Amino acid sequence: MSDLYELLLTAELPTDLPDEELTELRWHLGLAPEPKEFTIVTEYETVYVGDGEPGLDAAEDSWETQPEPLLARRGPADARIGGVDFSELALRQGRFPAWVLTSRQELHGPTHWNMLIEMIQWLERRATSPWGNDGLSFYLRHCEETVLTAAILNGDRIVSRQDPNRSL
Repeated sequence: MSDLYELLLTAELPTDLPDEELTELRWHLGLAPEPKEFTIVTEYETVYVGDGEPGLDAAEDSWETQPEPLLARRGPADARIGGVDFSELALRQGRFPAWVLTSRQELHGPTHWNMLIEMIQWLERRATSPWGNDGLSFYLRHCEETVLTAAILNGDRIVSRQDPNRSL
């Protein structure tokens, strides 16, 4: 069974986000260079960068944490997901000013799940909306399913909005 998911995310964020957070968010969207410090997503995968096979010669083993932007893919998605991956962040002016975010991405469950949970937790703390909702919506679809499922966080688990006992 594949661990490939489609993610659709929208958020309304305040216009007074700190510059450091805005820079990091832009980096995650593929719109800015890597920030000096990470505060939105802090846990990244550790990868082997040494010569030879990991574990065969402990003295030669070299592992590094390599930050990667979570929502930066653009272009055709994997055929099992279909469509196009993209992310956009725009400043809405006028009566209801906000940073508005929309992202449609393909994610790999174990590789990206912890990063996604951290990103959603950050968005939940920041998101706002003049219409009384929380200003954040996200949906997931496993590549073998046909329908996006509205999702929420329940602690450190991503669950169905309609059935909070069902993990996604």
